[in-house]
Amino acid sequence: GAITQVRVRGAEANQVLVLIDGIEANDLSQGSEFNFTHLMANQIERIEVVRGPQSAIWGSDALAAVINVITRSDDLSGTALSGYAEAGSFKTGRTGFAVKHGSHRNNVKFSLDHLDTDGTNIARSGTENDGYRNTTANLGGSYNPTDNLLLSYLLRNTESTTEYDDIDFFTSRLPVDADFSTESSQTYAGLSLVYKPGDLTHTLSFSRTDTENITSTTSPHDDESRGVNDQLRYQANLVLEGHIITGMLEYERADFEQRGAASFFGNPNKNLDADTKSIALEYRYDGDHLDLSFSGRHDRNSEFDDSGAWRATAAWHLTNDATSLHASIGESVKNPTFTERFGFFDTFIGNPDLQPEESFSWEIGVRQSLMNKRMVLTAAWFDADLDNEINGFAFDVSSGAFTANNVDGQSNRRGIELGLNFTATERLSVATSYTYLDATRADIAGREVTEIRRPNQTASVSANYTFDRANLNIAVMYTGDQEDDFFPPFPPYQERVNLPGFTLVNIAGAYHLNERVDLTLKLENTLDKNYEQVFGFSSPGFSARGGVRVSW
Repeated sequence: GAITQVRVRGAEANQVLVLIDGIEANDLSQGSEFNFTHLMANQIERIEVVRGPQSAIWGSDALAAVINVITRSDDLSGTALSGYAEAGSFKTGRTGFAVKHGSHRNNVKFSLDHLDTDGTNIARSGTENDGYRNTTANLGGSYNPTDNLLLSYLLRNTESTTEYDDIDFFTSRLPVDADFSTESSQTYAGLSLVYKPGDLTHTLSFSRTDTENITSTTSPHDDESRGVNDQLRYQANLVLEGHIITGMLEYERADFEQRGAASFFGNPNKNLDADTKSIALEYRYDGDHLDLSFSGRHDRNSEFDDSGAWRATAAWHLTNDATSLHASIGESVKNPTFTERFGFFDTFIGNPDLQPEESFSWEIGVRQSLMNKRMVLTAAWFDADLDNEINGFAFDVSSGAFTANNVDGQSNRRGIELGLNFTATERLSVATSYTYLDATRADIAGREVTEIRRPNQTASVSANYTFDRANLNIAVMYTGDQEDDFFPPFPPYQERVNLPGFTLVNIAGAYHLNERVDLTLKLENTLDKNYEQVFGFSSPGFSARGGVRVSW
């Protein structure tokens, strides 16, 4: 239930755009980032990650990457049902079911998933566990009234409750047991119409992301925040023998509401809105040995000056088709969030004078196939320079609270990514990865310092073995040392602290009992490693979860 961020190549979580079946899912009411803790994985078919600047196509939130979550949409004729139940450590229970129906022109699915856990003690001290509950309903489908017309729809809702601890502001400035909780609601709705009379494809889509968070503490009044993001987009794709030309018109409106009790720090009650009108173009060439793309975007935002973004990519495939070289370069823009500009209750003071962040980045890489494509090696070097980086942990001495400001000078994020995928036999496959990251920015004195919570080194290796009636997966993940900021009660200045590296080992298995029943087992943090990813907040120890899956 704890906040779960994904950072790509050293970027902040709100610089990564998350899509769920094409709907922008970043939470306006929580700093315009996506909280992955609420994403139930059972009905997910796959997740696509596109790294590097993607604002030319996807706009402000895609400064560093796009993560596209695609739910299951099995094509079938007739009706299929499935269900599962799991139980395990920390009094954790998971249940769910799905029903799907398909015909020649109609496809519809509905799923319901529920998770309930007592959780663990997040604070270093105390004994109180912090629990979590999540219920997610998902309805989606498509309808083909004619061969060249497709109507698609999605309605997804997550209701959750997260228990969390307080901070001891006067003695340690570390987490301490408290009966605090946040009730969250995320609703994603989308409707798209695709018309393809020939080489030209027209797509008209509308989507809404509606999120709300109600936080209960010792205060007599609950704190409430809500964000609504509406998006209307028209896109045209022209395909002509390896040439693809795409044009897009987009209108986006964002509404932010906040309700809470007034205090020394001000009145948190506010209603804010912003809208953006955009036009984007992309040209792609897919050749036998050379692929190219050029894309550009122009945004007219009601709150900021007009801005632009662009990106160019190239991939060269050698004649043996075993070696590919690729490169990309581009610029992206990230607008300040409502929270950064106007504050968050009595814990954060906004800065309405913030300027948008601007990133210029490039990368080069190689992909090599060996052993008749059973082994694939990849390597990439990336470099991104960020201007006007927003520091959301700036201490305001006059008020005693935190605020945000644009960092003077340039922030740099560079590194290397290595990967290996090896299909050893028909039953055994192995995947490994390694990343070296150097992410720095200028501090208040103009000195170059390491960005917090960015480990220099991360690595993983996973092996999957398939038996006649079973499957076994072992994953080992290493996270190197990283730094964090700590704000002691006295004096009121931040300190740099070290978060030691750690290694996690997870084991998952499934046994195919018969055509309809599978048994599952998952062991997480099998070495019972004690580690922290945020200073003072403990992570869970060893856990085991077993279950059964049924389909018919």
